[in-house]
Amino acid sequence: MKILQMLPALRSGGVETGTVDVARALKKMGHEVFVMSSGGGMVKELVKAGIPHITLPVHRKALTSLLLVKTVRDFIVRNRIDIVHARSRVPAWIGFLAARRTGAVFVTTCHGYYSTHAMSRVMGWGKEVIVISKIIGKHMQEDFGVPPERLNLIYRGVDLARYPFEPGAGAAEKREKFIAVNIGRLTPIKGHPHFIRSICLAAMHIPGLEAWIVGDCEEGREGYRAELDRLVARFGLQGRICFLGRRNDIPEILRKADVLALTTSVQEGFGRVLIEAGARGTPVVSTRVGGVTEIIEHEKDGILVPSGDDEALARAFVDLWQHPEKRANYAKSFRQKIENHFSLEILAEKTVRVYEKALSRKKILVLKLGSLGDLILAVPSFRALKKKFPDSEVTLAVDSRWYPVAKTIPYLDRIITYERHARNRWRRLLRLARRLRKEGFDFSLDLQNNSQTHLLAFLAGISRRYGYRRKWTGSLLTHSVAFESQGISPVRHQFRLLQLLGITEADDRLELWPEEEAEKKTGALLAEHWVSPGQRLIGFSLSASSKWPTKNWPAERFLELAGKVNERFNARVILFGGREASRAGALFEREKLPFVINLIGRTPVGEWISLIRRLDLLVTADSAPMHVAAACGTKFVALFGPTDPRRHLPPAKNFAVIQKKLSCVPCYSGRCKVKEFLCMPSIECEEVFQRIEQLLATEKEPLKI
Repeated sequence: MKILQMLPALRSGGVETGTVDVARALKKMGHEVFVMSSGGGMVKELVKAGIPHITLPVHRKALTSLLLVKTVRDFIVRNRIDIVHARSRVPAWIGFLAARRTGAVFVTTCHGYYSTHAMSRVMGWGKEVIVISKIIGKHMQEDFGVPPERLNLIYRGVDLARYPFEPGAGAAEKREKFIAVNIGRLTPIKGHPHFIRSICLAAMHIPGLEAWIVGDCEEGREGYRAELDRLVARFGLQGRICFLGRRNDIPEILRKADVLALTTSVQEGFGRVLIEAGARGTPVVSTRVGGVTEIIEHEKDGILVPSGDDEALARAFVDLWQHPEKRANYAKSFRQKIENHFSLEILAEKTVRVYEKALSRKKILVLKLGSLGDLILAVPSFRALKKKFPDSEVTLAVDSRWYPVAKTIPYLDRIITYERHARNRWRRLLRLARRLRKEGFDFSLDLQNNSQTHLLAFLAGISRRYGYRRKWTGSLLTHSVAFESQGISPVRHQFRLLQLLGITEADDRLELWPEEEAEKKTGALLAEHWVSPGQRLIGFSLSASSKWPTKNWPAERFLELAGKVNERFNARVILFGGREASRAGALFEREKLPFVINLIGRTPVGEWISLIRRLDLLVTADSAPMHVAAACGTKFVALFGPTDPRRHLPPAKNFAVIQKKLSCVPCYSGRCKVKEFLCMPSIECEEVFQRIEQLLATEKEPLKI
């Protein structure tokens, strides 16, 4: 693998040390590693290890930093980077935007507690998100909405070769000199005043107490160092407390120390210096904050004290001075724990597994927010996707009304629903985009191809967006083909997009999977209406949709046709339709037409699919029941008016299509634009009946389940 790690700088600190250590370990494992930062003293360690460093000002918290995106993107493409691994917020923004169009996978490591403003959200946008402790994982899940399945707990690791276990000379004996060391940047959150006051208290009991403060001052924090100097002078500790500044010999300092004190006053994400001390054999005392409790078991691996409790910290120092055997026991126990859980080798191996997981398991989003018929026509595309990417996770975004059907499709792993016809559509669209952004999809396939779905994929931050270039929003796609509407069947139309993904052969066969519960209810419903076994069942779909009255065949013609099929075939007629079909259904008076079963508006989608599957034949307009019949292997007569059968007819066997050749057909209008509505009324009852006779003369093809 080729891996680019990004962080603000390489001056000093736990994140910086961990980055260098991991880079060395990954290179040792055979991977090609690059590190990008604004530079610093630790760059020479990378150079010594033969790891390329790219110096760019990726640390600046300013909008101008986004100007680096193109430079970083070009680097990713030029070096064929597989993984972009960001370890801080500004580099994460640059890395995320740069990786979007390159095919590189974006991964983040969350090293601490981030404020919940917009700047921090990018840390949860990695395809895989690494957290350094359980408490940081909880923070990312609860405060940033990162799904648990994308969180990966990997504790920090220490290079055991660099930190060999060498307990100090006084680890098992009481000495006159007792050295307490505090290692960390000089910043208020590290609790240095707490450490200084505890040294003042402990010095009353430990005659030879000496304290070392290791770390340099953050830029702009020079006044904080002056405050610490004044505090040391006020307590008269000038001879006991030494400020050593930034040091490169931390292993040697720890070897000489009798105790390491971590005095952080905030929720520490992990506390890398603790495992460095434990590896070296230096006993530790720490405030009980954040991820520290996942590292140290109190009075087994070290001592934990309340944050800000100077007296408790001082008592811990005195206790360790008075009982050298405790120091020896703590050191031995902690070293064993580090070898088992906190070594650099374990960290590197787990990190590589996260990379492999991110690269191997594609997360695919398919957008299909249209009608039920659209969903059924998309099944061959789902099947082709799963065949091409068998280890992928295919997620479908679909109208919530069609969830009962979508959940039965075996080629889908997850379903995300959207209430397409509810109020506040744009507000809900933005909410859905935010949800999708958190998922970390590798690419989206837009099978709906309208302005709404183009915008949705763009706002979701999906790096590769496939679809048809249609209207101005087609420019929001990253991979597209020109929209073509003439003479292409609906499934083949979708297959043109699949070719962009390397899918050259696809089976256009439609499928549906009736649910067992729906099948039982359908059987009970037919029994309730005294349908005899073997009796012919012919369905009439009386309306298309409220937006397309021009697709509807006159109800009077359906009424005439019902009499003919009952007389000729002794068939029962089942009426289908939504509420818009109620008026047409009312013409079928129960007393005059007892062979008619009026189920308009009475069956949920799963049950009327099961009903259509049991029909001998269906008469329908260009609407969802036509697609259901095609998927179920049910014969059908399709009546077309304002739309083109070449574009909308589903792949099927044993069907007939009737459409009148008029100058205005197809018009693709829900309202007739000429003086007299002719296209559907021109279809006579007799010609529909003739098609029914022809189709019923052949045996119905059995449905394969």
